[in-house]
Amino acid sequence: MRVKTKALSMLMAAVISVPAIGISAPAAVNVKAAGEFKPEDFGAKVNDGKGDRQAIKDALEKASEAGGGTVVFGDGTYDIDILDFSGTGIGIYVDKPNITFRFSKGTVLNVLPTKFDEFGAIDVRASGFCLEGNGGKIVGNRNGHSRVNSDEGHGISVKDCNNITITDVNITDCWGDGIYLGSSNSDGSLPGCSNINIKNCTVSNNRRNNIAIVAASNVVIDKCTIKKANGAAPQCGILIEPNTNGGNVPKNSVCKNITIKNTTITCKKKGDKNGQFFAFNILNPYFNSNNKVVAKTVKITNCTFKGDCGNYSGKGVVLNKCKIKGTFYDHKKTKVKKSKISDHYKF
Repeated sequence: MRVKTKALSMLMAAVISVPAIGISAPAAVNVKAAGEFKPEDFGAKVNDGKGDRQAIKDALEKASEAGGGTVVFGDGTYDIDILDFSGTGIGIYVDKPNITFRFSKGTVLNVLPTKFDEFGAIDVRASGFCLEGNGGKIVGNRNGHSRVNSDEGHGISVKDCNNITITDVNITDCWGDGIYLGSSNSDGSLPGCSNINIKNCTVSNNRRNNIAIVAASNVVIDKCTIKKANGAAPQCGILIEPNTNGGNVPKNSVCKNITIKNTTITCKKKGDKNGQFFAFNILNPYFNSNNKVVAKTVKITNCTFKGDCGNYSGKGVVLNKCKIKGTFYDHKKTKVKKSKISDHYKF
């Protein structure tokens, strides 16, 4: 998958960590419990339509100073104002390790309208991050984005870090992907991300893909409901597509050990002649001329796919106890076990 994101420099990371950007922290901070920090104690106000990004970042910084801690969100809407950094958007930038975000059932992170691109509402760049969704929501800005020819505003973006857990959250209406797993560079010079656990999430109506796996290994997607990606190509439920150079895949970008289980994916439509709107797809876009493998060891178990699917470029792909209610375009001899496929097209 094409990625335009530039690597963030150490200077940039330092700049966006400074409380002077946006809302500054009050002189006296009222922390309710050791190791737990509320955005409200740093200036956030729910439901007021004003940006709370910096207050959340300040709570994150205090949690980090405590050696890793939890940012606790209450009921209500926290508005995420996207920071302009030289034309690139910045959301809640998680650059400190071992941070947990804990939502309540009534928590909403709402991305405010913006013209900026290449951001994640939650942008994870440090290992050990955990999002405990508890039924809360991340709502993107697909209805309030002013740049038509762009598609890089994600719900959760995870890049070049390890041991990430995302559970029980509803991610919807993002300008780009609901969840993006990748790297800051497209040339394989950075490691990508690994050990990612996504469980009990609903990811729906995101504009590009619901989940994009670009540079990641040891990923588990379990008990998720993924629905109706639409708006900007390729509009897939789950897309595994590393960045390529004429079909050549950087070594670090080959995705490995991907498990998808107990998950239902519903497509906006099927039978699209341009190969879009797939429930899942493993793709090297140069498969006709230089079909290098982009993913190895992909196990898909006990899943239902309501739409078309594809394995154009994956090695060691196994479908077990699955239902595909559409056409499965199989270019890489997928091993199929105890599965029902409406139309298995091998080519």
